[in-house]
Amino acid sequence: MKMLLKVILFTLITTGKTHANKTSTGFGDNDTSIKNFISFPDIRGDSTATISCSGIIKKNGKLNNSGCYIKKPGDEVYVIEINKAVKKSRFAPATHNGKILITYFQYLVHFIQQGESKEIYFYPNPGYKENIEAYGIEHFAAQRSIGKENWQKICPRHQRFTVWVKAHVNEIGQQSNISLTKGSGLQISEKCRKAIKETINSSVFIPANYKGVTVPSTYIEPFGN
Repeated sequence: MKMLLKVILFTLITTGKTHANKTSTGFGDNDTSIKNFISFPDIRGDSTATISCSGIIKKNGKLNNSGCYIKKPGDEVYVIEINKAVKKSRFAPATHNGKILITYFQYLVHFIQQGESKEIYFYPNPGYKENIEAYGIEHFAAQRSIGKENWQKICPRHQRFTVWVKAHVNEIGQQSNISLTKGSGLQISEKCRKAIKETINSSVFIPANYKGVTVPSTYIEPFGN
């Protein structure tokens, strides 16, 4: 029997308009969009999975340093399909005052298989609960423009560590209330912590977007190696 594959993208998910002079990174809506390359893994029976991914969107729309989190056994097959699609895809880069930005992009891919129906949904946010409760699953998360990233020169290079940065980003892209929480690996030095905070403070942020309107939100990003 013929299997059905539906790749569903909300109409908002192209290049999301945010502040008057800023636009968000999006999945794009052309022949090179990830929606045209993603496939459902060959799985028997009904299944569902939500995979959280991130990477750096370059000015040419390529997603570099791509990675997805494996939360439970079985997620690996979904991550493989996402990684295959990312290599062939181009995303819609963010802009600021007409200039294309390099941005850190976080997104979700939701797979649903029921009988012969297979559906794949894309969401331009990392699924942070506080923001989902406020704006729903379809909102654009706040995004950070990648700059000099001086923390990479100061923080450990050869020892594993992860630090989760949390900040408030208001409706015009101003960041505040920055905090760091240790994730895994090495306990970083105060000098490294300071460098990460300085990176956040010096970054250009594109505010979160809900139904075409910029909104305040909580921004989360892992730093590490």
